[in-house]
Amino acid sequence: MAVATAPREQAMLDASSVVVELFIQHGTSAFAIKDLAAHAGISERSFHRYFPKKEDVVRPFLAAGAERIATIAADRPTDEPLVASLVEAWRGSWAAVHVDKARALHEILRESESFRAHWLQALTDSERRWTQVIAGRLCIDPAGRQAVLAGAAVAAATRLSIEGFAENLNPAEEFAAQLALLGPALFTSPTKE
Repeated sequence: MAVATAPREQAMLDASSVVVELFIQHGTSAFAIKDLAAHAGISERSFHRYFPKKEDVVRPFLAAGAERIATIAADRPTDEPLVASLVEAWRGSWAAVHVDKARALHEILRESESFRAHWLQALTDSERRWTQVIAGRLCIDPAGRQAVLAGAAVAAATRLSIEGFAENLNPAEEFAAQLALLGPALFTSPTKE
């Protein structure tokens, strides 16, 4: 289920996506705001309204990516085991499909504490969405311990799979390996006695 995007949010996402591609293409974020704004096709004033600090520009891109993966997982066949749905959603993600670009972005996100903070915040924010997806698939209470823990575990597995770039690991395979470490109980509907 895709969420409708307001015009301002869509403009921010469009600008964010274009700037992230520029960062990836050049392997750095060392650009002046005026250059980023021009590249995104917006005024400097709009850029500053959307992104008070230059590092803020990555946030919409990261949030949209997390939402896209969660939506893909939620839309997988309901008779498919949940872990398989999560792995397949991740396997089709931008980071897994465009490994070289994702690796370059990860390096850029490590350039400063501010970029890293935005990345970690996007992962933390994704926990709520993962909790909803998992609760829906397992028909359990989204406020219950299992759903909340599973949502946090998926966000952590995502983080670890991306950090695997430093070791040249495939992010989709690493994500599947992280989930396998957790065992099946967390991602299975509780049995009724």
